[in-house]
Amino acid sequence: MNTQMLWLFIKRINRRFNFSLILSLLMFSPPIAIAGYLPPPNQQPPSDYSRSGGTRGCPEEPISLTVLAPKTYVGYTASKHPTFAWFLYSDHETDFRLFEFDTNGQRKQIGKPIKLPTSKGINKYSLPENHPELEIGKKYLWQVAISCPDGALVQRAEFMVVEMSSVLKSKLPTTVNSSQKANIYADESLWYEALKEALKLAPDGKLGEVGSTLVQSLAQSENQGNTPHTQQEIQQIIENLKAIANQSK
Repeated sequence: MNTQMLWLFIKRINRRFNFSLILSLLMFSPPIAIAGYLPPPNQQPPSDYSRSGGTRGCPEEPISLTVLAPKTYVGYTASKHPTFAWFLYSDHETDFRLFEFDTNGQRKQIGKPIKLPTSKGINKYSLPENHPELEIGKKYLWQVAISCPDGALVQRAEFMVVEMSSVLKSKLPTTVNSSQKANIYADESLWYEALKEALKLAPDGKLGEVGSTLVQSLAQSENQGNTPHTQQEIQQIIENLKAIANQSK
């Protein structure tokens, strides 16, 4: 065997070896896990204000207006300008309102109602940067309402602004992928940040794979005992969230 033939033989072996190595890595490398949402360890029950209001829903809509946030306990966010998300089965103009609770547990509306021309599927609204910052340690309530033939349908959820942990602060600067960020936030019980990152990965009006996983895990966390919601209301919340997670993936 001359030198040229020997070189070609070695080159062919190297190619086969490299191809086999790449194939092995693709076959046996574990997939990136999509973590679910972990609710706060010390869950606070919401006030009576968090209960839904108005009509039961619009006729011929199998899934009624649903806020995509904890309802049977107070959710957490570390953002002073959080993003809120909800589901609509069909097109509706939506009335958005934000409230804060005073030291006596009474709610007070912040600013004026905001009319949002939203469409069917997943909708979201972020507090603009020129909006006064929400305060750490304070509890708030947000609500969305739509008009149905029998009257207005109102959905509400309470949340608290909390301090971001030092562990989370150290992880975020080195995390650039929205899927990884969603997992990190979800593991820290920061629902609003986790869903915001997940929706960046999804088409408009959809949850996407990461968002669907988060909403499914949210549904599992909603069956709490210490809540003003009746068991029937809780079951309806859970059923709606599960249906939305499957339909809007």
